Amino acid sequence: MSEWVKPVVLQGEHVRLEPLAPEHSQGLYNRGQEAADWAWMPRPCFIDLPDTKQWIAEALETPGHCAFAIIERSQDRAIGSTRYLSIEPRHSRLEIGWTWLGRDWQRTPVNTEAKYLLLRHAFETLKCRRVEFKTDARNERSQAALARIGATREGVLRNHMRVQGDYQRDSVYFSIIDPEWPAVRDGLLAKMARTPTT
Repeated sequence: MSEWVKPVVLQGEHVRLEPLAPEHSQGLYNRGQEAADWAWMPRPCFIDLPDTKQWIAEALETPGHCAFAIIERSQDRAIGSTRYLSIEPRHSRLEIGWTWLGRDWQRTPVNTEAKYLLLRHAFETLKCRRVEFKTDARNERSQAALARIGATREGVLRNHMRVQGDYQRDSVYFSIIDPEWPAVRDGLLAKMARTPTT
């Protein structure tokens, strides 16, 4: 864990991001068993509760990662996870990634609010100069979602990462930099205001 980026609770209207912990394992396992939801992730879906616990342990032990559980506030239940990673305090830079949501919360404003909370904390509290995202070049839905929140597509790193099935993927990079944050923030707030959470 970086001294710059410390575990923190980020509270929104509909979701709460709290530091990932072993007690989230059952809730995450309940919502993380759909293979299709993990198709573009570095690893496949959870196969059982011990696998989920191992994934949490690895997330907490990975240097330079700050992992969160995404909690649905109305039911107080874990519905997904996300992280800060590639944390570079010297360069005032970090990445948001490893984001997944249970099927019932996909294509809802939950992901928008989670991204807003992470970005607001990054730019307004941590004073980041740059927040980046990367996604599998085959994942067109993720690329469209990043463009929709106001991130700029920067380019492709070819043969960048080995992922599921020993596939050597290309990664598409997006970023938001600090002068862009006010406009991105206003856009996210407008999206959340006009779209009720289901």
